[in-house]
Amino acid sequence: MFVLSVLSDISCSTVQSLHCHRLHYTFSMGGRSGLQTGQPSTGPLLGVDTFRHMMHLCFVSVRARPRNGPCAQRCSPVAGQPLCSCFPGFSLLADGHSCEDINECLLSMHTCHLSNERCVNTLGHFTCEKYVTCPAGYQLRSNMCEDINECTLGNHNCGAGFECINTVGSFSCRARLRCPGGFTHDTRGQCVDIDECRTVSQPCSSGFNCVNTIGSYTCQRKIILCGRGYHASPDGTRCIDIDECQTGVHRCGEGQLCNNLPGTYRCDCKAGYQYDMFRRMCVDVNECWRYPGRLCAQTCENTPGSYHCSCTSGFSLSSDGKNCEDVNECLNNPCSQECANVYGSFQCYCKQGYYLREDGLTCEDIDECSQSVGHLCAFKCVNVPGSYQCSCPEHGYSMSPNGRSCKDIDECALGAHNCTIEETCYNIQGGFRCLSFSCPPNYLNVKQKNIYLFISHNF
Repeated sequence: MFVLSVLSDISCSTVQSLHCHRLHYTFSMGGRSGLQTGQPSTGPLLGVDTFRHMMHLCFVSVRARPRNGPCAQRCSPVAGQPLCSCFPGFSLLADGHSCEDINECLLSMHTCHLSNERCVNTLGHFTCEKYVTCPAGYQLRSNMCEDINECTLGNHNCGAGFECINTVGSFSCRARLRCPGGFTHDTRGQCVDIDECRTVSQPCSSGFNCVNTIGSYTCQRKIILCGRGYHASPDGTRCIDIDECQTGVHRCGEGQLCNNLPGTYRCDCKAGYQYDMFRRMCVDVNECWRYPGRLCAQTCENTPGSYHCSCTSGFSLSSDGKNCEDVNECLNNPCSQECANVYGSFQCYCKQGYYLREDGLTCEDIDECSQSVGHLCAFKCVNVPGSYQCSCPEHGYSMSPNGRSCKDIDECALGAHNCTIEETCYNIQGGFRCLSFSCPPNYLNVKQKNIYLFISHNF
């Protein structure tokens, strides 16, 4: 019996890594005793620290649980996420954080000698205990389990036609008579025929029947008769429908569809066709005539097996293939100047001073000067794109504020003349005249008098 006693306390810290101080313990076994000092392993969780001495196991239970995240035993950060693992003797459960004890005895992961020991599972490990009694097929001798020779002792149940063969912990019976192929031994050790048709799984391939013979078997092809519209499968085990449509043995006419049925077929008309009983053929259905005003928003045109919707000028067929949408012709700039979209069409307009030509698209300048009934201008009319301008003679006139009539320029009043001091400026329409006057005796010219008076005054 092994006894372990702890002489000093175990002091563990609960920081990121758990460290334990040295452990002092005594043991006694069979009258022998001693003092040993051991250093437990370090790790995030100390469940059971195992010490080995004289090929026996001692277990020190130390329960110390640090901040270990979601893990039951070991926790390692991997890529910022906790990765749980277990101590030796434990396995990680499906939840990814709990640990379960491994039963080394059940999984044959032990080192016990089963001839004289039995395996006992413990938490995280196992122990080997010697048998007090031996299992069946063994006998206890010198504290060891020894195999029993059932054949020598006669402790077997082999029949007269069999020979006893000793095995470890048991025995087997071997027939004395050897059987050829296709035969086996009965309970008396005699050779009997093997019925392969019953004992062998699928001795023959599909389409064949198994027939047992003495010491062997044969395979005979099955004979199967199928009705009209069916034929035997390649293995001869079943009847398969004949696809008359695929093989081309049907009698469907032009414009018909062949539909295969179990044992037969049926001729149907294609979509958009109907069967004419009198003509015994499929004829086109005029959907536009049958459903007037229900299929298309504007124009319906019948086609073989179907129909087609179209739209009048100024409209385009929508994505549903039925309705019509107004086309904005102005997006393509058909007009030379202004364009106004209207439902199903468009209208071109011209700016002031232009008129729309017969093509309805082009704007042309109006020559107001040639088309006016009255006089637009007092002197001269000059046509310009989209309008007109009035002009006056180059000399002697200026344009009035109304932009149409010409106003005489008074060159005499404005001093825009070239008359001398002896001459008098006389304004006329579109110009001026310089007039010379001679005074009678005892008279002075007004201009000369003014000059004289002006000079006399200065002196």
